[in-house]
Amino acid sequence: MSGLRDRLNRLLAGSGASSAPPVSDNSERKTGEAEVEQKRTDSAQSGRRNELHEAFCRIGVQELENDSGPFLLRRNVYSLPYRHGKYELGRLLDCADRLHPIAVRQNKQSERIDPRRMLFLDTETTGLGVGAGNVPFMIGFGYYANEAFVVEQTLIRHPGEERAMLTYLLDHMKDKTHLVSYNGRTFDWPVLANRFILNGWRSNGREPGHLDFLHPSRALWKNTLPSCRLGMVEGARLGIHRVEDVPGSMAPTLYFQYLSDGNPAHLHGVYSHNEKDILTLAALAVHFGLLLSDAAAMGTIAENEELFRTAGWLELHGEQLAAEQLFDQLAERTDESEADNSWRLALAARYKRAGRFDRALPQWRTFAESTELAVAPRIEAHLELAMYYEHRDKQLPIALTYAERALELALRRGRLTSDKAKREAERAALQHRIARLRDKASRERQAYRYD
Repeated sequence: MSGLRDRLNRLLAGSGASSAPPVSDNSERKTGEAEVEQKRTDSAQSGRRNELHEAFCRIGVQELENDSGPFLLRRNVYSLPYRHGKYELGRLLDCADRLHPIAVRQNKQSERIDPRRMLFLDTETTGLGVGAGNVPFMIGFGYYANEAFVVEQTLIRHPGEERAMLTYLLDHMKDKTHLVSYNGRTFDWPVLANRFILNGWRSNGREPGHLDFLHPSRALWKNTLPSCRLGMVEGARLGIHRVEDVPGSMAPTLYFQYLSDGNPAHLHGVYSHNEKDILTLAALAVHFGLLLSDAAAMGTIAENEELFRTAGWLELHGEQLAAEQLFDQLAERTDESEADNSWRLALAARYKRAGRFDRALPQWRTFAESTELAVAPRIEAHLELAMYYEHRDKQLPIALTYAERALELALRRGRLTSDKAKREAERAALQHRIARLRDKASRERQAYRYD
């Protein structure tokens, strides 16, 4: 038996498994002495764990331990009022309930939104997928507590600390009704859900609702911003400008570099980037909350396309009066020099459905004039005007003029398309319309002559 113990001790020593006490061959050792020795070992290990690298301590990182083991935590408290970009974060306390229509659309049903029961979530992971191999090495989250906005960031130094980190996150999720994120519904939360399962947890109730601000951001800005990345949105619309920011795509590389040489200084930029993402989520929540509260008070939106999309977004979320005000404000704009004014066709179609041709006509005329100079002109406005003057205003010569011009533009554009069947069908339809208008105009002239 003692030979087996010797071999186990040699194997443990060779593998560097110093955390396991050596196997003793003293079968007469007293139980009390063993307990004292174990306590000494545990104390020594705890002391080694608490000796964090100076680069961690410099940015306020501490080691915490719960029933699942140790992990690292950094905590920053922003006393209200605190301004991030152009918004004071405390304003969400007054307008968070206005985010309810967004939550309903994303979750089909949703509890009342209480700002103190929202958890602003952003993860940094070892990869880009949502599969089991992608590990969140840092989980950042923010929440309102008392008169402050608190940002906490957990970090694991090795896979053995993951369960403790997830346990800590679950403790903070217990009283939360909504997770606020940017693409969190399709990335951050599925990644975390996988890690919960792999660590032995099973769902025992309904998960928190989502407020994923990527979707409203795309609805408003996909045609007016180069991209809808969070960094682009915050700089262009929230007045937040980061200096020397570490791109999120670099986070895995910097984490692996830290694992390689043990220097936490590599992670300073990752901590800063993650923290600012969480603060930006809160500022974005304020932006959408205020927009749904009083769009007119948000100030004039300079770009016509964005104003149109904002009005449509408000209408989609039940703010009919605010939407109508923005649509009417847009209808008064006369800028004809913009490169893309396709929004005019959509606005005119909306007014047409409502029977407000006095609003639709100026939009069709403006678009028709601007498309005349295009390389690949569109004929929708010409056709709408031809139909209006034929069936409503009963001015056949004007209707014929627009139809003939539409055919000229279609033939010019047809040279640029390879879809011969579609080109021929469009040409035939226009020629048929022109022939019919000419016939109607001729019969009308003859009837007028006999009268």
